[in-house]
Amino acid sequence: MANLDYEQKLNSKPYRFFDQVYRLLVLNVITILLGATVIGLFPAFVATTVTLKQGNQMNVFKQFFKNFLHYFKKSFFVGLILFILYFMDLYGIYFYAKSEVLDPNPENLTLLFVNAGFLVCFVAFFIITILSVHLPLLIITFEKLTVGEIYRTSLYVTFRYILTTLVLLVLQVLIIGSFVYCMFDARFLAVWLLVGITLPVFLQVKVTTPIYYKLSQIDFEKIIHQVDEEEEEENE
Repeated sequence: MANLDYEQKLNSKPYRFFDQVYRLLVLNVITILLGATVIGLFPAFVATTVTLKQGNQMNVFKQFFKNFLHYFKKSFFVGLILFILYFMDLYGIYFYAKSEVLDPNPENLTLLFVNAGFLVCFVAFFIITILSVHLPLLIITFEKLTVGEIYRTSLYVTFRYILTTLVLLVLQVLIIGSFVYCMFDARFLAVWLLVGITLPVFLQVKVTTPIYYKLSQIDFEKIIHQVDEEEEEENE
């Protein structure tokens, strides 16, 4: 009878709610601590995503670090490439924004080049950002894909499910935007430290569950290899 009452308690809605809140709090703190090392930022984000996606399977600490170690290598290199892309693009924006044109005449080719360069970098920044929102979910859904194939698949998924991508983008901006807001209002910092990362990620997982269930049925590795083979045959 005691065991039955305990199981009913575990399956009750109040218990599951507070257990989920506890997991969000713990994962948020761990992600911030590992993210502060820079090297562990993206792997920690991926580990948090997969831990929330898996649900309550075991002790949250054990579950997180198991996922962190399992996905570390691939997520590290995916994150490194993303960092390099952002760095190059932001440097380009800075370069063109600071470029001085002596002749402000609209027909001046130098001015046109500077304006075009700034516009291209700005558009590239937006494209990199919308591509990045799917990366954690792709890493954990398609473990056999290489780093390059992850980015190629992200390009397809991003524009194939553009509405979902925009929702993910809003939630991603919420994470960064709320952190920036903390710099102006320290009172909000406590909230961000508790659920500023994990709550938006939790919503991302919930929003994308049906889509990624369908995507998981697709053998992207086979499709990518077939495309590569066809391209090699055409080049020959």
